Amino acid sequence: MKRLLLLSGGMDSSSAAYILSKMNDVDAMFFNYGQRSFKQQKKAVMKVVKNLEMKLIEVDVKGLGDVFSQGEWMRPHEPIKHRNIILVSTALTYAVEKGYDEVVLATINEDCEYEPNKATILKDLKILGETIGVKLSTPFVNLSKAIVLKMGVKNGLDPSITYSCMLGHEKHCGKCSQCEHRKIAFKSANITDPTQYME
Repeated sequence: MKRLLLLSGGMDSSSAAYILSKMNDVDAMFFNYGQRSFKQQKKAVMKVVKNLEMKLIEVDVKGLGDVFSQGEWMRPHEPIKHRNIILVSTALTYAVEKGYDEVVLATINEDCEYEPNKATILKDLKILGETIGVKLSTPFVNLSKAIVLKMGVKNGLDPSITYSCMLGHEKHCGKCSQCEHRKIAFKSANITDPTQYME
């Protein structure tokens, strides 16, 4: 089976990369959609794919983020609130065109807790995938960030190469919601946190 993994450089998708790398025919797709943390995410993504000798497909749709953030007095961290609708549907379409059997999204349980409508969106995107002949897989959707982190480390992931912060500085800010979730995951997983935080 030929798989396409949506890779952001964060702990969840990076863990997925290490887990899936044990299987054959897994490629990664990374999006620049105008997110503030793009540069640091890409650095993390490049480390993951280099370590795993994984093919990377880069998609530059930064202009979309610019359009969505127009009129905002302060640019949001994530310019597209429902970005998965765009990113996943793009990945599914690419998968059909290029002969992939499955698209893997490493969303976790906490993601659905903080986005009440995410489960419905994922369900509809899975139906979309079925309609065009590609499976959308969310293997970690019922698992916590801590458990997925443990699985990633067990499969060889060095979590220090991953990036989670929403602000996009070289060091994690330590205060944004993603940094807080990162800290909690390390603590819950009983794994030493190697992250350099600004605070």
